[in-house]
Formats: sequence, structure tokens, C-alpha cells
Amino acid sequence: MTTATADRASTEELLAIAERMRAEGAAARAEATFPAAPKLSIVVIVYKMSRQAENTLYSLSPAYQQGVSADDYEVIVVENSSADPLGAERALAMGPNFRYYARPNIGASPVPGIIFGVESTRAPILGLVIDGARMVTPRVVRYALDAFAITDHAMVNVPGYHLGTDEQHSNPAHDEAAEQAMLDAVRWQEDGYRLFVISSYFRGRHQHGYLMPVMESNCLFCSRADYESIGGADIRFDMPGGGMVNLDLYRQLAMLPHVELFALPGEGTFHQYHGGVTTTADEGREDMLHAFREQYRELRGTNYRMVEREPRLLGAVTGWATPMLQFSAMERMRIYELLGWDSWT
Repeated sequence: MTTATADRASTEELLAIAERMRAEGAAARAEATFPAAPKLSIVVIVYKMSRQAENTLYSLSPAYQQGVSADDYEVIVVENSSADPLGAERALAMGPNFRYYARPNIGASPVPGIIFGVESTRAPILGLVIDGARMVTPRVVRYALDAFAITDHAMVNVPGYHLGTDEQHSNPAHDEAAEQAMLDAVRWQEDGYRLFVISSYFRGRHQHGYLMPVMESNCLFCSRADYESIGGADIRFDMPGGGMVNLDLYRQLAMLPHVELFALPGEGTFHQYHGGVTTTADEGREDMLHAFREQYRELRGTNYRMVEREPRLLGAVTGWATPMLQFSAMERMRIYELLGWDSWT
């Protein structure tokens, strides 16, 4: 992308935006009044999803997360302006370790917000939730910290699922009303592992489970040093939803030779319906995905390929999550036998 259009900035303009976001994020970090730096900072990007974001933030709150306290981690909420705002009051009600920043929209991509949010953090470990509609299970934070107790260069993937009976772009009957009824029925606030009961798993891009290569992580943890070593989120991913920026971050981090990849088989992220760019049934979806792939090829000089690395499994697996682990193990055995593999390494 080297030229400006009516809707998209030039490369030079995008790089200037990135520098401004870093400066504004650093100023926000300097103004933080918390008494001590946390071990972990989680950045959540929110846009036009007040109900869904409120659920996601509650699932990251110290009232819900187990085995950690508010002093262990901070949650940075970056909300891009929309007609459906979450607002500071609801975000900050989640706990004393939450910070909230309302930001003007800069283009159609969340990348400026990611750059701002990461720069505003204070911990040596980062968590990234680029889609604020992704709820999580109750030990995600605890196990992320456990991974970094094993190695300073951990990369933690929380497996991703969709609420409903299928991926939401393939399930036009799934809407906000149906989803809310499902959430109410399982009383997920009392036990977040019940979200597994009302979710679909391992369709589409991740159809073989989390023991085979995956394309991305919708709740990813890495060290600040490793994130900075790859240059962070690339501002040139300026398409709606960031295009393939989430996949790009996952691949670049996983390709670092010193990084150890972890997967949390008993935990999960759960996508809520919100009319997202790639998660909604839309006749223009395939054309948009094609444009995303073209932009990735332009920026990286090659087609996207999943990283073939075996994850180290970490954490307990409740009965709710056992079917997902069983499926992943059976799929890996089936494909290894089919291809005559012993291992990727």
C-alpha cells in the first residue's frame, strides 16, 4: 500500500499515525496512578459492542478470574468511538485494575488502538484481545502467568470458540437475542466453564483442533520484549477489522526461535455475535477475505502460512472442556497416521 485513496491513508501517513499513538500511549502510561506495576497487562479493543464488551470485561475481572488478584494484572480498555459505546462507567466498574480510554476512530482498523493500548501498559507481559467480543474462561490469567514462570519467552494461545451451534458467519439464525437467551440459561457468571456447553468448536480455519497448526489466537499472551522485537502491530494493516493483523502477530511471534508456544486446553475464548467483519454471514465476506489476503501478500511478500509448531499444554481440563481435548487429540492422531508423521520437529 503506497498510495492514498479517498478512504485509506498513504504509508507515510500511517507511519505518522503510529508514532502519534505511541506518544499518546506513553503519556497515558505516565499518568496511571496505580501504586505498583502489575505482572501482566491485557489490552482489549472495543468498537460498537457495548453488551458484548461488558461480558468480556467481566470475564477478565478479578471477581471472575481465579487464582489471581487485582494486583497481579491490569486491563487496558481502548474503545473506538461508535453509536453503541460501552463508556468509562461500565468499564471501570469491573475492578480497580481496569483503565479505560475512549478514542476517536482513525480509519477502519483497530491497529491504531492496539498501538496506543500497548504503549500505555506497564507490565513485562502482554495480553492482546483485539476483538473485544471474546469472553474468556476463569483461569486464563492464572495460566498465562504460570507459563511465564516456566520461561520468560512464553507465547500463550487460548483456544477460540463461537457461541452457538456453528461459526456465526455460517449460522444466520444466530443473533443477539438467541445468544443472550443461551447465556442466561447457563448462568455463565457463576461458572464460566459452562460456556463450553453453548459453543461450537473447531470449524473452518481451526477444524483440526489446537494440537494441529492454527492460524491465529484471539487471546494471546507474549513478553513485551518479544512483541517489541517484531515491531508490534503493523499500522499498514489498515483494512476493516485490521485485515490479517491478528494472524500476522501470531505468526511473527511463533516464528521467533527462542519462543515456547503454550496452549491452554481447559480454557477458551468465546466469540459473541456483534456483526463483526469476518464473523457475520454477508455476501461480501469472501471478497473481503480475498482483499485481506492480497494485502498480506503485498506487505509480507508471500501468502500466509500457519506455523507448524507443537504447543506445550498447560493447565487443568474441566469436564466441560474434555470433548475439545479429545477431538484435538483424535484429529492429530488421524492426520499423523495419514501423512506418516512422527512430529513437526
